[in-house]
Amino acid sequence: MEGILKAYKVFGYLKGLGVWISGISVLAMMFFISYDVFVRNVFSGSIRGGFEIVQNYLMPLVVFPSLAYVYSSSVLPKMDLIMARLGEKVQKGLIYFMLLIEIFILVLIVQFSWDFAMNGMERKTAFPAAGTMYTLYPLFFIIPIAFTMIIIENIFIFIRNIKEKKPTLLVIDKSEELEGF
Repeated sequence: MEGILKAYKVFGYLKGLGVWISGISVLAMMFFISYDVFVRNVFSGSIRGGFEIVQNYLMPLVVFPSLAYVYSSSVLPKMDLIMARLGEKVQKGLIYFMLLIEIFILVLIVQFSWDFAMNGMERKTAFPAAGTMYTLYPLFFIIPIAFTMIIIENIFIFIRNIKEKKPTLLVIDKSEELEGF
């Protein structure tokens, strides 16, 4: 289990990088929109194509890079109330079943989003903003990367449930860490 935790720690750095990318994108979007509002109200102008740039560049960079971190932080609901009322054997079986279904669905999402990204790259997908065509297809690759990271997270959870007796939906249980304090 020690080697798995070390690998998960490295994976945690990748998730942290995604959070940083999303955070910087939020700040960039905030400054971009604030500057646009200021210019519009003070100089009666606007950033040409500003809405399209925010929509097509910054919003995907806010959502997808941090998706694996959000998934692993147990912010999303995971049937905790139902699981607590079941026996450990039933919990383990249900966790294995749920993880396999999640991994299967996520693999499909990765495959279809990868096909979409490759199609966008072949067609050199772009969007018009203020009379200029801006390249869009590189951002399509963020989606399969984000969902691949969620698959990796689920594999770590699956391995932890195989190695340990107590069933869990987390790789590192935060409540166990807090018991020592």
